[in-house]
Formats: sequence, C-alpha cells, structure tokens
Amino acid sequence: MDEVAKLYEEITGEKLAMYYRPPQGKYSTENLAMAKELGYKTFFWSLAYVDWHQDKQPSKEEAFEKLTGRIHPGAIVLLHSTSQTNGEIMDELLSKWEEMGYVFRPLSDLVQ
Repeated sequence: MDEVAKLYEEITGEKLAMYYRPPQGKYSTENLAMAKELGYKTFFWSLAYVDWHQDKQPSKEEAFEKLTGRIHPGAIVLLHSTSQTNGEIMDELLSKWEEMGYVFRPLSDLVQ
C-alpha cells in the first residue's frame, strides 16, 4: 500500500487520501488491522450492482431502476468508472437522488 501511495504522489503531485476499500469487498481481520496500522480508514460500499463487465453492460433503464430502488440513507455507492452505462446515466441519476432528498458528501465527513 505504501508503494501505491508513493507512486500516486509521484504521478499526481498530490498525497493519496488515506482511505482503503478492500478489493471485491474481500478482507480478513489481519488485512483490516494492517490498513489501520498504516493509517488508512477502511470503508465498505453499501450499494453496488454488476456494472463492470464492459461487454455486458446493463441498459440505462435497468441501471437506473436498480440504483434508484436501492439507494438508502448513509449509502456508500460503488460505481465502476469503466461502465459506459454509468457515464450515460450519471447526471440524471444524481439529479434523481437529489429530488429524492439525498445529498452528497465526501468520505472525510464520516471520519472523526
């Protein structure tokens, strides 16, 4: 993890945010302890859907239905940037969530 942080800073000139999301949501107590010892705050998503298969993208309607139907207070949403569908619905989706009364905040608002 330190090597990734170092490389990120070399490339971007910025410090890497100290947040950790276990890949695929898979973790162990040792893995979480290691992240904590390195100073990372661990977050898990609470809303995700199958959007990462580039050759099997959901339709806009399917994605919108799943994402608006599953949103909930305090949601941490995982959307993959490789999804063409997500890119196509993002503006409408965020507007819909706002209409539903949701607001968007950075993870830093959850850290004390």
